[in-house]
Amino acid sequence: MKRNFDILSIDYIHLRLPNVNWKQEDSLIALNNLPGVGPARINKIMAADQLCEFVQRHPDATQLYENMQQQRKTAREIGAQFVPAWSGYYPALLSHLEHPPPLLHALGDLALLNHQPPAVAIIGARACTPYGREQAKRFGKSMAFAQESIISGAARGIDMISMQASVNAGGKVIAVLGSGLDVCYPREAFQMLEQIIAQGGLVLSEFAFGTRPLAGHFPRRNRLIAAMSRALFVIQATKKSGTMNTTDWALKLGKDIYALPGPIDDIACSGTNWLIHEGATPVLSREDFLRSLQNTAHSNLNAEQMAIVEIMNEQDWFAQEISEQLCIGDDQLQMQLLELELQGRVSRTASGSYHLIGPK
Repeated sequence: MKRNFDILSIDYIHLRLPNVNWKQEDSLIALNNLPGVGPARINKIMAADQLCEFVQRHPDATQLYENMQQQRKTAREIGAQFVPAWSGYYPALLSHLEHPPPLLHALGDLALLNHQPPAVAIIGARACTPYGREQAKRFGKSMAFAQESIISGAARGIDMISMQASVNAGGKVIAVLGSGLDVCYPREAFQMLEQIIAQGGLVLSEFAFGTRPLAGHFPRRNRLIAAMSRALFVIQATKKSGTMNTTDWALKLGKDIYALPGPIDDIACSGTNWLIHEGATPVLSREDFLRSLQNTAHSNLNAEQMAIVEIMNEQDWFAQEISEQLCIGDDQLQMQLLELELQGRVSRTASGSYHLIGPK
């Protein structure tokens, strides 16, 4: 990494570093960029409330300080934000991981990190067939039209195709990288990632700026995709692939698994067919898939909220009409409608009526 300090300034840091008042976030940024120190160890240090003390006493504290400053400089240059584990934006779903990332780097709308309902993961083979490419386009587009956000790894093949189709149709997409945010991989994803951000989506990584896309980084990326999704949809994959690694994570986390059937003699579909054999839900049409996702999205609603959603499947309603239909008092109804709005399940139109967000 190129240094931004000349010899005099480095000597100055050496002289003054013992007096540097390390802040919590600065310490975390420095540690997250330290080779050989992963989430498990950093989380242990954080749990003991020793972040600042650890970096202050580290033998390479000068280098840690310089690296931290460079990380902040890169974040400013590309418009990225740091999301530490104690941030209100930090995804609650990541708490289900044994070793959640202590620090996230984000470009785009941080509100998507805890959006309700959570995004749906769409993943699949890099070396996909024409059948897989066509289905990825169709489902990516349908998700956008249904106002369902998707999350994926921006890898070649199914990932990129479904993400691009969703973005082209105006959908919200979360891309999770296996490299630093300033190291686009694959390179051909750069324009799509810019489009994702421009349309209110999000590009995310747990890796420090400057991190190259090494093979060991992708299983770590896959666990974030699985954890942050409410369901996982595999469009096409072989039995031994990175896609199956993401599926394993999703199964450990208790996520619903969907798979698209394919020809039994096509090796590219061997993984999805096997998943269906093992109990994954077969996806036989876009309509059934979206309907199933809607049921998943509304599974944690209370009885009154569920009743509101059910009648809004028919049409848009004004609050007074909902109150009369369901015999819910005005104050109680307003409270339930507000909760549904905050969860991103309903929206209020310009006319004042309420509209169900998502497939009907």
